[in-house]
Amino acid sequence: MKIRTLTAVAASAAVLMAMSACSVPSSSPASTAGTHREIKSIYFSNVLPAYPPLGEANKCFLARAKKLNIKAATGGPPDLTVNNQLNINQISQAIANGYDAIVSQPIDKAAFTPVMQQAKDKGIYQATLNTGDSTDIQDFTIGTDYTIQGATVAEQISKRSGDQKVIILGGAPTGTNNLFVDGFKKGIASKGLTNVSYVENVFDAGDPSKSADVVGQALTAHPEVNVVLSWEGSAVPGIITAIKEKNLVGKVVGVTNDITPQVISGIKDGIIYGSSKQNFCKMGSRVVDDLVALSKGKSIPKSVDTGITFVTKDNVASEGK
Repeated sequence: MKIRTLTAVAASAAVLMAMSACSVPSSSPASTAGTHREIKSIYFSNVLPAYPPLGEANKCFLARAKKLNIKAATGGPPDLTVNNQLNINQISQAIANGYDAIVSQPIDKAAFTPVMQQAKDKGIYQATLNTGDSTDIQDFTIGTDYTIQGATVAEQISKRSGDQKVIILGGAPTGTNNLFVDGFKKGIASKGLTNVSYVENVFDAGDPSKSADVVGQALTAHPEVNVVLSWEGSAVPGIITAIKEKNLVGKVVGVTNDITPQVISGIKDGIIYGSSKQNFCKMGSRVVDDLVALSKGKSIPKSVDTGITFVTKDNVASEGK
């Protein structure tokens, strides 16, 4: 039985990034607050603040709130393990503490709906960040549209020479995974990407310790595969490990999500072809602006797609920061 040790950098990347959520709908009606009142305080329940990209969202959220003279605080697990109950408890405390607005990441609809309903009943403004339409109680949502991302990534993969046989690694066949995969398939069809083929969708239950084995088994079952794609930030160490353990470096590449030191290194080494850079700072700062606008009676989009930048060797020097 092999025991794999993740380096500190790998551990930072090994987290459930895109979450068991849904994408930001591409088009949606505007949202306006029914009763207007000034926002003086906002609480951000961050699903994984220790993960560098979400840590960036925290930083930009706090900076924007400070600039607008709004009291702001954030919470979430202290490590790289998702803890829904901790987040829910912290949201409950924020409600009790009288925050005017709450930003959350409800990755499990059934678990988060009761506490979000409590906030709604109290008249608290609510926004969700990068979990899209996993819930519908919020006033608006902001983040990556995974359906659009799936299509964009398919097009980027098509730029590689020769046939591209792709397996997609996700957490479970629900939420974000299904939207991303659907977008990927539709992108192939709508853009006429004749050199890209979808092979299979495999799952690691959002557990980074299982990613390498799941990918390894998929590569054994499908020897024709030459691209391992995942929307999970947690997948990076596992994808790299599986490719190396199968002696497929130079034959199979990873395509991943987010920009971390390990991803940058993988792109430079060629084991990762490219990665989607999500705009977490924009998410963190704009959510404050939109909550304030909503509280003033202004009409804002019900959903905002903050987009991605696809990073490869060609632009990693400028985007890998």
